[in-house]
Amino acid sequence: MNEYSSHDVALYVNAINKTMAKNGVTKTISDAFWTSDIVPILYPLWDSDRDKLESFIRYNDGVSLMNKNKYQRNQKTGAYKWVSYEMDLAGFEKSDVDDLYTRLSDKFVEYRGLDDTDLETQLAAQFAKEEYTNWTKIRLIRNFLLMDSDWTQVGDAPLTADQKTQWTAYRTKLRNIPSEQSSIPASEVKFPITPTKYADMLAENASLGEYLATNSQFYFLGQSVFRKFSKRLTTYLAMAITTEAIDGLPQNRVYSETDTLDAILTAIDNGGLG
Repeated sequence: MNEYSSHDVALYVNAINKTMAKNGVTKTISDAFWTSDIVPILYPLWDSDRDKLESFIRYNDGVSLMNKNKYQRNQKTGAYKWVSYEMDLAGFEKSDVDDLYTRLSDKFVEYRGLDDTDLETQLAAQFAKEEYTNWTKIRLIRNFLLMDSDWTQVGDAPLTADQKTQWTAYRTKLRNIPSEQSSIPASEVKFPITPTKYADMLAENASLGEYLATNSQFYFLGQSVFRKFSKRLTTYLAMAITTEAIDGLPQNRVYSETDTLDAILTAIDNGGLG
């Protein structure tokens, strides 16, 4: 029996647990959407009461595989039981198999859009709450700022040698926030300004000093500062959650619609953001 394990998979559908995966993104489809939008695509050609679909896999090279579960009679004992098998798709028109892939793929994209929008809304509302101005929020901002400045570490980044040195110092300060400031309340944690902001400030005040050498080059997070990041941050979180790749959290973990937010907040509070 073939399994979903290849990085060359264009689309994976598991009809048993109602999950779908495309481009590294896995979604657990709601019962309502599965019944209204997926079942009509599968039934009765690809799925029926006595010949149930288990999984459909479409590879990037165009090859398709289908595993099914058939209710059949044992010729020796006369007893009926469910038997898993790999369906031979050679007996079907290629256009029919291609149509199945296209329609399922389109439905996945549609569902992901609906689900991600709902998730972003939940996250935005959750992290806007005053009580989340704590170390959870600090770590989120810290990790987001590191991710947002990854481009400065690329070899051909359009930066001078001095600018690259400043960006390296900036990222080091961000990484050291938990170890250097863990003994103080989250509300008193200071973040470094970016080299870009430093250049603007230096243009107005030539006596500012070296980069990150003065207190004026650090700022408190605060609710107003957090709101400036909130939209981009919740988008980042939603993307990270739906791709199951948010920092130290396990890969290929599937969250259902109802427990995603609680699960991710719990993981974050338990140190999932490193």
